[in-house]
Amino acid sequence: MTPRRILSLGAGAMGNIAAQTVASFQEVGSLIIADVDLTAAQAVVSACGDKAKAARVDVTNHTDLLEAMRQVDLVMNCVGPFFRFGVPVLEAAIEAGIDYLDICDDPEPTKTMHELHGRAKEAKVTAIIGLGASPGITSMLAARAREELDETDELIAAWNIEEDDRGNNEMAFSAAIVHWMQQCSGTILECENGKLVDKRPLAEVSLEYPGRGRRTVYTVGHPEPVSFHYSFPDLQRSFCVMVMPSLWTREFRKLAEVIDRGTMTLEEAGRKLLEDVAAGPLMDARFLGHPRLPVFFAVAKGRRDGRPARVATHIRSIPQDMARATGIPLALGTRLHLQGRVATKGVMAPETAFQSAEFFDLLAPYCTFPMPLEAAELVEVTRTPNLSDD
Repeated sequence: MTPRRILSLGAGAMGNIAAQTVASFQEVGSLIIADVDLTAAQAVVSACGDKAKAARVDVTNHTDLLEAMRQVDLVMNCVGPFFRFGVPVLEAAIEAGIDYLDICDDPEPTKTMHELHGRAKEAKVTAIIGLGASPGITSMLAARAREELDETDELIAAWNIEEDDRGNNEMAFSAAIVHWMQQCSGTILECENGKLVDKRPLAEVSLEYPGRGRRTVYTVGHPEPVSFHYSFPDLQRSFCVMVMPSLWTREFRKLAEVIDRGTMTLEEAGRKLLEDVAAGPLMDARFLGHPRLPVFFAVAKGRRDGRPARVATHIRSIPQDMARATGIPLALGTRLHLQGRVATKGVMAPETAFQSAEFFDLLAPYCTFPMPLEAAELVEVTRTPNLSDD
């Protein structure tokens, strides 16, 4: 196999991890680390070894972006926010005729990018979007759950902010906090009766997790329902939920109201949330009086052997931090693609691009929190064979 040339866009925390990981693969012959900040790109190059070199590329400059893309075989895009940069970078990749992978975590550009499927297919470009932690790991968990059913009517992707603190009881301001504010304000896209519809976020859902019990979770805006709609045309319903205490939800709703009125920005709302958390009651409200659920999980509802059934899947160990949990899946998907495991052209999501077993086998060595596990132990599948209607 001839080693391939990779363009890695974005020298932030997630782009850094993706680039370092992909640089270690024998399938990669050379790697261009590109960022609008050349110094940041050079810092990533220093961690990637002899295969890598730095370049200054502003993704808003279409001519420069095309020039950089035409020097390589594949682009990994880690330049956010994706609601601003995702679509134009993918359009440039299609114009340049090179394959594309990204970590898009915004639902609106996800929909627009799926609608570029015909253009990408005509250009013989493979574009895999949303390959990080969520979407990405959650997408593959949903695919694994779906494998247990003969027919799937409903898919739920979920993550748990109660548990996802790596043992740290303090939260710091970050892009993830701002992203929470965006997910919980305005309207969100969900799949209902086989169609994408606008809904209000933070709706209460009574979720039965097989083997763990029932608890209330809350809908949020995220790409998984959008991609599931395109990946699985037979799907009737799909949405994304966040697991958090009801006391947190009241605070999120208050902040969503002021965001929607335009009296507070996403950043200001994120900082206000952290102030309230630091005051004590919000953090103290975790883990009280309800079943504890995994950090990342998916639930599928449908039929098996003609009988109603529900399947839950969760990952029992994850990479040590969010940068790794996002950047490493992107790098692993790139490796699978370079190995010829994705023959389809056009725009697609991870759940249709990859086999779940291959993906999790590759991911397992990078999963160390709370403990390393063998690949065969990484994903836990729980089934409820006899399901009464909720």
